[in-house]
Amino acid sequence: MNHCIYCKSGSVNVLTENEEFTYKGKSVQIPVEFTLCDNCDKEYIDTKQILKNEAVVRDAKKSIDDLLTSAEIKQAREDLGLTQAQASLVFGGGRNAFSKYERAEVTQSKSMDKLIRVALNIPDGFEYLLKQESIKIGSGFYDNVINFPNQKRTTTHLKSTSEIEVSDRDYG
Repeated sequence: MNHCIYCKSGSVNVLTENEEFTYKGKSVQIPVEFTLCDNCDKEYIDTKQILKNEAVVRDAKKSIDDLLTSAEIKQAREDLGLTQAQASLVFGGGRNAFSKYERAEVTQSKSMDKLIRVALNIPDGFEYLLKQESIKIGSGFYDNVINFPNQKRTTTHLKSTSEIEVSDRDYG
């Protein structure tokens, strides 16, 4: 249960209000989450709410910049049949890139955005990217293993003829 950061009361409400946000001359309404204490009537935004609100702002900026939002990136990755780790291998960007994109923690580059759109819309382009990493789309769920250095093995959704070895050069 949440407690007020001012009076420590347990009688708090999490509320959301739309606020106008202007970016590059365009105004949009975004939902901002905050907490209101019933006991002392003070409003505050806790750390989780700050992160959530920042993600909402980041997605609003992506929309204005004509980039895929975090939800659209997740949907694209799922439509392509990739795990986050596999998407990072296929598209680049670093080991945790897609996790960060999907949480709207980081905004993808315009180049990354274009590459994801190419994979979605041009099957031969996506196949080319898969071949570069020796990945073959298959029906097996537990057949492919990605071995990251200094980490436990993770089961993936793609099928390959051999185990994919990942080195530091893969994330440059």
